[in-house]
Amino acid sequence: MRLLNRRSFALVLPVIGVVGASFILGSSAMGQCDVTPPPGSIISPDGCGISPDVNGGCNLTPAAFTDLGSIASGGVMYVAGRMGTFVPPGGTAGNTSRDLDWYLVTAPAGTLLVSLSTANSTSTAQMGNSVIFIKAQVDVANPCLGDFDVGVQSALCPHVQSVTSGAGTHLVVVTVPFETTATAPVYSCGAYLMTLTHTPLSYEICGTSTASCTEVHATGGCNLPACCDAVCGFNPLCCDVGWDAGCVDSAVTTCGLFLYSCAPVAGAPANDCVTSSQLITIGQSNVVAENLLASTDGPGPAVGLCAAAIGKDLWYTIKAPANGALTITTCVGGDATTDSVIELYGLGVDPIVTSTRAQALPDMFIGCIDDSCPDATGAVIVGGPTVVTLIDAVADEYYLIRIGGWYDAAAGGQETADTFVLTIVTSFEYVAFTTGPQNPVTAIATGVLTNLGLSSGCIAATSQQRWLAQPFTVPASATGWDISRMTVKGFVPAGVTNTTMNYVVWSRLAGNLAPRATEQLFAGSVPFPAGYTGGGDNALLASRDIDVAFSLASGNYYLTAYASNPACATVFSNFAWFISAYDGINLIDATGVFNWRSASFPTPGFVRYVGLNGVYAVQAGADPNDLYNTAFDIFGSPTPGPSCPGDYDSNGIRNGADLTTLLSAWGTPSGDITGDGMTNGADLTTLLSGWGACP
Repeated sequence: MRLLNRRSFALVLPVIGVVGASFILGSSAMGQCDVTPPPGSIISPDGCGISPDVNGGCNLTPAAFTDLGSIASGGVMYVAGRMGTFVPPGGTAGNTSRDLDWYLVTAPAGTLLVSLSTANSTSTAQMGNSVIFIKAQVDVANPCLGDFDVGVQSALCPHVQSVTSGAGTHLVVVTVPFETTATAPVYSCGAYLMTLTHTPLSYEICGTSTASCTEVHATGGCNLPACCDAVCGFNPLCCDVGWDAGCVDSAVTTCGLFLYSCAPVAGAPANDCVTSSQLITIGQSNVVAENLLASTDGPGPAVGLCAAAIGKDLWYTIKAPANGALTITTCVGGDATTDSVIELYGLGVDPIVTSTRAQALPDMFIGCIDDSCPDATGAVIVGGPTVVTLIDAVADEYYLIRIGGWYDAAAGGQETADTFVLTIVTSFEYVAFTTGPQNPVTAIATGVLTNLGLSSGCIAATSQQRWLAQPFTVPASATGWDISRMTVKGFVPAGVTNTTMNYVVWSRLAGNLAPRATEQLFAGSVPFPAGYTGGGDNALLASRDIDVAFSLASGNYYLTAYASNPACATVFSNFAWFISAYDGINLIDATGVFNWRSASFPTPGFVRYVGLNGVYAVQAGADPNDLYNTAFDIFGSPTPGPSCPGDYDSNGIRNGADLTTLLSAWGTPSGDITGDGMTNGADLTTLLSGWGACP
């Protein structure tokens, strides 16, 4: 799940490609680099930019790793190879691929330190930047499962990262940043020397204990190896005898762990503690947060969950009525100079938080937002209230809202947090249609996985209206849908200028007919939106929001989205719209799957496009007909207040056809006629009570 602050708010390793025509982190410094392999070094079995890539890891189908074997306790291992960016055969400058080398190494419990030295393509200087990813204790049957523990870019040489864990097989990936240049590759393929060093734990029990570090238990050690080793280094009895209250306190202070407690003062708000949060509903009025006498019981900055320190917190619980986007805002009313912070936690289907369950708040954390309300000019109010949107809320699941005051952790404690009186307003956008996230496709010639986008915009003097027409369907509703937002997934290729994101919604007629000018229903544009990483996105910063306001009846449509700028003929624009969304609607005719694409409009307009056939394919096991589906979501709400509740087909009679529509929408918001956001027994009662001709 991900948060969005209505402007913007997993690691994805596949390279990005664009049809019709890369990402960064940060650090700086310079050091001495030596990439000379010592005697006995392991030589990486592949080069850089050479096919097949025998250690291309999760970017290949099937995945391929170099297994380095086992490193001894306290041992050292050297690995020499080449990696970097390169222009693939047949490619052009600015459309580079990135070589990553993926290694498996088995180690005893302890700290695995990775030191990476790099050289440029001529071995005359340091490469400039490198990236190290580490995933501890992987599932050896499928190392691609799970998130990385470490993922850092650095200009230091050697670049050093480490992870402390129990015994197991670890995944180490070395590479360079994505390119952002339209010319030759910046991080061209060069040599590297990776040194793996193992340091055993001082206390063996720290590598095997499964007991919590924040709970007293009769056995020694706890389940966080680095923290356990540090605590036992101070008090060996914590490992040799048992983990008592003193060991817990030491773990909390030494390792920045969270230990739940709440001690409200006299006159504190009823929802001061998370165990007594206030249950609110979507759209509930008069929800006022006043934290003057509130204590602090949520995780603090030492736990590292939120970049903003938050104190004097209040708690609210809210249920998502359907899959969609849940927004919580304090922007309206209250003190605009008061600095508040909002955090969200996922509770699943159980809204009750006991003191024992509260101990697991860090595990339920979704994200936090600070300083996100706009002023009259649209600029963010620094040190002001907050608005946050959970873009992928799950139907019938509960979420904790923690709202508190910001404080300067370097200057004072939680008692110095800002106080406020703020009105909390909640709203919800239903998912009217979704294709699901984009998925990498396989380059048939090399087997390499790529997040591939189809160019959309003014991409050349001869292709000034390179548009796509993507099918979607609005579900049945008594009176249609009010559409509020469309989220398209893609990236911006290097060397283009995008000032505007544009959209067109067309009628979609039966028989795979391409949209014509006469089928255009709505069109508009917004300033080119910033990208953010939405829940489920398979590429960083893939999601871009287009805020809209129009109504659609249930039925079939096409969506077009493209980038532009005021000087199209000479300054090109391009939004590379990601393909291979598995839940989209396929366009298929007698000769196979295709896509509607144009170079100019209305003449010749949209024509059948099959340029990916034989070049790219969906991943193994996926539907090959999903290849051309671009990724997007459409949000809105069923239009309220039907004049004849239950007359879905608007023929003036509530009959069997309407009953069929209601039953097919059961458990979703699409057939709601009572306004509670869900199609259920209340809607059925309303339909049956008005059976027959509408008044």
